[in-house]
Amino acid sequence: MKKSTRGALAAVIACAAAVGGAGSATAADQVEVPVPLQGIDYALGVQAPEIGIGLPGPLPSGGPQGPDYVEGQLLPDHVVPRVPVNNSLPSLRVSAPLSDVLGDESVESIDAEVSASDVTATTPGAGLGLPLTAPRADLWGLPTPQLPSAGLHSPTLSAQPTTALGLS
Repeated sequence: MKKSTRGALAAVIACAAAVGGAGSATAADQVEVPVPLQGIDYALGVQAPEIGIGLPGPLPSGGPQGPDYVEGQLLPDHVVPRVPVNNSLPSLRVSAPLSDVLGDESVESIDAEVSASDVTATTPGAGLGLPLTAPRADLWGLPTPQLPSAGLHSPTLSAQPTTALGLS
């Protein structure tokens, strides 16, 4: 193999790796936005809780599932394909002071955190059966009538959220 061919092949592999690495974003790619609650300090005379919400960025999804061709049917199984949708659940962090509420300095605050998690889902799909069968050899290539059929394919959703609760 020539050096120029090797160099071109290495460049193609490097570009493919860069594109693949950029497309695999995780739930950690979120921007934390603090919720402004400073008005509670003045209005109620108590220390305001601190809340931060992580906003997930949109993630690219794959293409729809292709049709499944079944022998003996004129139409494929998935007439309306199921479309994958990928994103992430937002993270949430809350720290609420308890010293003003309890009047005791033994517990200063309660902390709760919901970690970001990847979400994978697919939209529902549909299948349809025609009122005719596939052409049959014993009937000189003519189809026979049958009852039409229709069906829905269920959507899917999977995520693994985690939480943590603590006193400080």
